[in-house]
Amino acid sequence: MTRLGFLQPLIDDASVEEIIVLGGQRTFVVRDGRKHLITEVADIETVRRIAEQLLAGTGRRLDLANPIVSAQLTDGSRVHITGPPVTHEDRLNIQIRKFVLAADRLSSLVDRGSLTPLAADLLGAAVRADKTILVAGAPGAGKTTLVNCLLNEVPADRRVVTAEEVFEIQANLPDMTQMQTREVGLDGGGVITLRDLVREALRQRPDRIVIGEVRGPEALDMLMALNAGCSGLATLHANSSRDALEKLVS
Repeated sequence: MTRLGFLQPLIDDASVEEIIVLGGQRTFVVRDGRKHLITEVADIETVRRIAEQLLAGTGRRLDLANPIVSAQLTDGSRVHITGPPVTHEDRLNIQIRKFVLAADRLSSLVDRGSLTPLAADLLGAAVRADKTILVAGAPGAGKTTLVNCLLNEVPADRRVVTAEEVFEIQANLPDMTQMQTREVGLDGGGVITLRDLVREALRQRPDRIVIGEVRGPEALDMLMALNAGCSGLATLHANSSRDALEKLVS
């Protein structure tokens, strides 16, 4: 048995996009955007050991003081773990979103039928003209994929600074600084929030600030940065463009 137990074959399976473990209860996988219940399940103690192995080397920990943890695995996958006291005592949940680079250029999205050629031309021109773009949609809709494609349209002489909860943005730019948040580490280091990173990004003279997901007070700092002449690119969970703008200003 590997150190990740029954999860290892699922992690190694290239067709699996997401793994959802409801500790001691049931397990789901997502393939081709569809969720399936599978037979593999483990008791709560086994799930806890797997969670500890997943977090080993990430500098993050799961305990009563830190019952909600997000981290990035070595393969780029994102893991989110919740445990007591925010869950029931006999429940520990693990969600792994595997990193799958579906496309890296707007032209790739056109080839896949995700964008029309006209929409791709419009978005590419907006990026090259240093316009601010807010990418809104439901979880799993492909927002990060679109952000990666947009970033690869940024002119080579622009300086880009990114701020994310965990590293997900994958773009090949000559002048790009990437930063991620930090929870209380195993070394006792202090918390670094997304808002802290946005403020730090402003000190680095960026031409464009990229925020992995706007959902809190960092929205104000982003708007202040845009008002100072910096262009932006961010994602936000919303059902429509109007809903996205209302969330941003509220």
